[in-house]
Amino acid sequence: MLAEFARRHRRVFPVYVIAGLKWEPEEMKVLGRFLKALKLPNIEELAVLSLPVTDVVPEHWSVTGVNVPGYHAAVSSNYIPGRNLSLLTKAAVFCAANRIGEIALAPLDSNPFPDARPEFFRSFEQTAELGLALKLRVVAPYIGFTKAQVILRGRGLPLELTLSCARPERGIHCGTCTKCAERIEGFRKAGVPDPTRYARRPPAV
Repeated sequence: MLAEFARRHRRVFPVYVIAGLKWEPEEMKVLGRFLKALKLPNIEELAVLSLPVTDVVPEHWSVTGVNVPGYHAAVSSNYIPGRNLSLLTKAAVFCAANRIGEIALAPLDSNPFPDARPEFFRSFEQTAELGLALKLRVVAPYIGFTKAQVILRGRGLPLELTLSCARPERGIHCGTCTKCAERIEGFRKAGVPDPTRYARRPPAV
């Protein structure tokens, strides 16, 4: 998504919000390499913000790394309370401080949670205008897209420098969590070679 916006000659401000989730240190390393590899001059320096959730959900698997949903777990098991709400809130304050009028994020069709619905995004726009005096547009261009469709859109990008795993180690995907399952199946359904390194990988189906 970031690359697509930047290729439209738009000025893009990548934002990463540290919440205290288990995979964030590895994800940030990979993100830095991905941004560098894009070599797009209209992408600004990464802004790293902080909004910890460890005090409100200290026992959640995303914080502890314990009982991470497995490969065949239901999509509903991926739920992190208020994930998009907290990300948007912090990003909206950043936008107000820098006079930016649009936030983009990329939930897919596999995200059925309350804060990933179009009506939530419209409501958040109104809240931002009331609370920050900022006309803010929230865009989610991949709503309704599968992981395979997104992979096809990005097949010319350095996808080996992306990460979607709940318990990565040294840049290697675990291969056994729900996030890895969606990634593995996405590449398979897209018919695109998977450049990802996995610690374990289930047999082909």
